[in-house]
Amino acid sequence: MGNRVGQLTPIIGAVVIVVVTTIVSVNIPLIAAGAVVLFPPLLFALARQVDGWRWLLGLTMTLLLCASSKLPDLVDASFYARYVAVAALVVWALCTPSRTVFRIDPWTRLLIGALWATGGLATLSFAWSVVPLETLQRGIALLLLAALVHVLLRFRWPARAVMMADLRVVYLVLSASALVSLGLGLTDGTLLAALSRTERFEGLYNNPNMLGVVCALTIPLGWTVYRQSRRRAELLGVVPVTACLLLSQSRTGLIAVLVGALWIVLRHGLGRLARLTAGLTAGLLVAYLFNLLPVIFAAPWMQQFVLRFTDPAGGDLSNGRTEMWRATVDLWWQNRPALGFGYASRNHLVSLAGLDESFGPGVSVVHNSYLQLLLELGLAVVPTLLLLLLAVGRVVLRAPVRRANSGLVWLVVTGLLIQITESAIFGTGQAYPYVFWSVVAGVLLHLPEDQAHAGRDAADRTEPSDAEPHPERISGLVDDLPRRPSPVLR
Repeated sequence: MGNRVGQLTPIIGAVVIVVVTTIVSVNIPLIAAGAVVLFPPLLFALARQVDGWRWLLGLTMTLLLCASSKLPDLVDASFYARYVAVAALVVWALCTPSRTVFRIDPWTRLLIGALWATGGLATLSFAWSVVPLETLQRGIALLLLAALVHVLLRFRWPARAVMMADLRVVYLVLSASALVSLGLGLTDGTLLAALSRTERFEGLYNNPNMLGVVCALTIPLGWTVYRQSRRRAELLGVVPVTACLLLSQSRTGLIAVLVGALWIVLRHGLGRLARLTAGLTAGLLVAYLFNLLPVIFAAPWMQQFVLRFTDPAGGDLSNGRTEMWRATVDLWWQNRPALGFGYASRNHLVSLAGLDESFGPGVSVVHNSYLQLLLELGLAVVPTLLLLLLAVGRVVLRAPVRRANSGLVWLVVTGLLIQITESAIFGTGQAYPYVFWSVVAGVLLHLPEDQAHAGRDAADRTEPSDAEPHPERISGLVDDLPRRPSPVLR
């Protein structure tokens, strides 16, 4: 049954891609022309390396990205289909026969339990929500997110090799979205506008911040795939992603990526930091000697990018976020401190502003994941939120940062910082939370035993190989493919 489904999935995926391409090409013929050229070789390449479940995973990520698009046809086509796809992933994983008895460690169980508890509280909050139907719908979506993370850990990701192959599919989809964004920007003129004037680039997405968030997660994920496969060709996907991140002028995304990278370097030791600093200094010196610095910083998009960090409109570096945060705290604390206004009610803050005269008009998002949860679920969510942050903190502080794991920890640190200025921690309608929480859970699942943390050398000796499953945790790959080396893992 599993093999038959695996054979049908590429066909179904191909049909869906053709339908979506046809819808988009009504207004953008370049996409249709590009699909005709790229689709056959892409289908041939993926059909040889990707099993049915990963095809469905790629389709699910595509639908989540389409739901965040600025193209109305894509949004309408993917609105409900994305949740159906997530549910299909859960059901498929549950139907996969398990070949080993696997016990999840306490920290991983803590993360799973906190995700289920948060989803349950969010769904239950429809009883007191100001928008009960939307709260119920989004609460069920959050439960699907918890279920997906749970079945990944239970049925697929005990084999680290399977986990890395699944994450490679996610990376390919995210990097492809950046490439499509650049192509779309070239077609509609927004790319040239971002390069020549002061406009921010959004590409395929509905706003530049969304593009920046996706790119910020994709860069460390690309590094993970490269360190796993040791093939430099895997880094090609990072090129359009980096370009989109810079053109989006997302301060949150750029700072989060850089701080995450710095954290990994510091975890490696001061010697690595000193070498990196020396290399950057040498690079800047060479650029200065060849008079490249004035050329770079004289570009209009670079000037605007620098101004976003130095001279924003209105004299507020946060673009009004600090004022928004103060108003959010007042609105929450003065009205519903215990239970909040209901999950997913942040999109209705304009109407909620009538409850507090100090809350400014025109604000529809909180731009802080933690304040958003307080506003929506009140003090009731604090225990589960603390448990989630404890699990994330364990990944950041205790996970080894060698080989592919360096990219995974980099992604977790980046995602943790993004949530300070963006409301994305449980934005189940977009790709961010699925990538972030799956990676957190995957790293937790494959942490070495506590005794291995006596020193870095001990951790290196006990960490499971990036290419092989943990010998004590699984006896074979949980996969529908025949038991032979997978081309994706070479």
